[in-house]
Amino acid sequence: MKHKLFYTILIIFAVVTASHAQYISRLGRFQVDEKKGCAPFTVTIQDANLITSGECTAGKPCLMSAGNGTAQQQNQFTITYPQAGTFTLSVLYQSIGADDIVITVDPDIQPEFEVYTCSGLRTSIKIIDKNYDQYSIDFQNDGIPETVIPNSNNQTATHNYGVASTFNISVKGKDINAANNCSAKVLPFTSLATLPVPQIAALTAIDASSVKLDFNPQQNIQYKLEIAVNNSTTFQQFQTLYGVNTVTISNLNTENNFYCFRLSSFDPCLNANTYSFPVCSHNFDLAINNGANLLTWASSPTGVSSTEIIRNGSSYTIIPGAPSSLNDVDVICKTNYCYQVVTLYPAGTKSFSLEKCGEAFTTVSPTAINNISSVVDTNGVTLTWQQDPLFTVEEYAILRNQNNSSFGLVNKTINTTIEDVGYSTEGAFCYRINYGDKCGNASKPGDLICPIRLAATLDNKNVITVRWSRLKGWRNGVSHYRLQKFDKSGGLMLSVDLGTDTVWVDDQADVINQVVQYQIIALPNETGLINSVSNRIVVTKEANLFYPNAFTPDGVGPTENETFGVFGQYIVKMELKIFDRWGSMVFFTDESKPWDGTNNGRALPEGTYVWNAKIKDFAGRTFSRGSTVVILKKRN
Repeated sequence: MKHKLFYTILIIFAVVTASHAQYISRLGRFQVDEKKGCAPFTVTIQDANLITSGECTAGKPCLMSAGNGTAQQQNQFTITYPQAGTFTLSVLYQSIGADDIVITVDPDIQPEFEVYTCSGLRTSIKIIDKNYDQYSIDFQNDGIPETVIPNSNNQTATHNYGVASTFNISVKGKDINAANNCSAKVLPFTSLATLPVPQIAALTAIDASSVKLDFNPQQNIQYKLEIAVNNSTTFQQFQTLYGVNTVTISNLNTENNFYCFRLSSFDPCLNANTYSFPVCSHNFDLAINNGANLLTWASSPTGVSSTEIIRNGSSYTIIPGAPSSLNDVDVICKTNYCYQVVTLYPAGTKSFSLEKCGEAFTTVSPTAINNISSVVDTNGVTLTWQQDPLFTVEEYAILRNQNNSSFGLVNKTINTTIEDVGYSTEGAFCYRINYGDKCGNASKPGDLICPIRLAATLDNKNVITVRWSRLKGWRNGVSHYRLQKFDKSGGLMLSVDLGTDTVWVDDQADVINQVVQYQIIALPNETGLINSVSNRIVVTKEANLFYPNAFTPDGVGPTENETFGVFGQYIVKMELKIFDRWGSMVFFTDESKPWDGTNNGRALPEGTYVWNAKIKDFAGRTFSRGSTVVILKKRN
């Protein structure tokens, strides 16, 4: 502490000393007491005869210009700048001309800082201001700053008052080589022996991803908010709060979890916390059953005194302790009921769940839709299903999800077939079909229907592997799958039954059909259902090229080594160009003729040549390939 006090005194001494600095003009002819400060800023010319004598006197006056648009004045030694800016103060001498100095006037901004209460009658100050080079902290507001700290990231300082009382804390900013005339900001502070125990007044679930906390903060207390997921013991620090009485926490999942919070009064001097009791949200669900509405929720029972159920905006019942469910049998069918669970804690703290609503029914649920066929085409997917004749349908609801996400409504119909133009194979869509009968009774959720998704891969030998997903949608499953293969124009080339396998390899050589199409048909075990059909995929094989790296056009040896050519599958047209090492074209053909190693009938020497081929295949694609070829001559 002695060392800290010593360095603090040195800093204050340096600041005081710097405040009495004097500044010389550009040419050294006069000096001023200050050249930088906050508006309004007064500058005094202390000596106008640094290198002269008798100038700027009544007998030999000088013209002083403030540089701020005001008129020049004779022998004006004190100039006040009311507005912020940069100005040139000049002095015009009668015998030696003019000299000047730049005056900087900054806006007078009270520095921003936060005052935190510590236990033991202490306080901690955090400077959050960035406007000045240094800050003087006067914990007693008596004109004698106890601490001077430089500008940096959230600098702090502490002070022990020793008594419980109310004080005013003053913070003043100053720049280096500037007047100490900027305004201070003063905040009140009450020292405390111990920090108060905080209390969360209310927790309110706003939506499926956010909750709001309300509390009554005391002035100058820094609070730490902690969170625990699905328990009330393993807390983690979540947020620091200061000067607020409410906070909204987002990015939660209140539909699948409950969250507990506790608040602490934080002592920055001791790095210690004084905790409130935990308050928890609810993972609340509402199930509308036959003749009863079942409310279930998960939360922590810690500290709960009672639980209140709000129904349709009014208190329905209060249950002692911390129950986790309520089966409401006091319901009327076709009546909409909205519920909210309210947990009551000591000292009046409450936790409000989301509101869940549903329409009651008191009759048997209609049979679920469980036999659905799907036919995928270029327009989307067409779903067709059977209806139990015991129930008269009011309306079908077509629900869809993607990649196992939540289901959403995509359409409604009164027919037993519907087309979803928004379907795509890449989207991995699945469906459920629910409905209500004429009595307003909702069916049980329909079985999952996932259309067949067909895909294929092609290897470097043009072998095609066809794969597809298993069909979902029939109660008794699939009898077998049938693969159909088509040519480019859609003509059927092959139809084969494959059992229940979901992979088929097409490795048959085919030099005619570069473009082929595939489709899978699922046939049901149960009679009376229409077949389900997958999407149709188009596979374009590659025009694989074959060419030698060298040849011997010398008339000696095998004839196949006498010429060079580029060959491949599914080629409609090819232009072949060959260049020597200097870049001159020595051969060209667009008729698939081989090169015999000559140029205009003249045999070319051994060496490496560059070839480039521009190709068009059966599928109408054009591409270029190129490499090198070496001419070799047989040695005697």
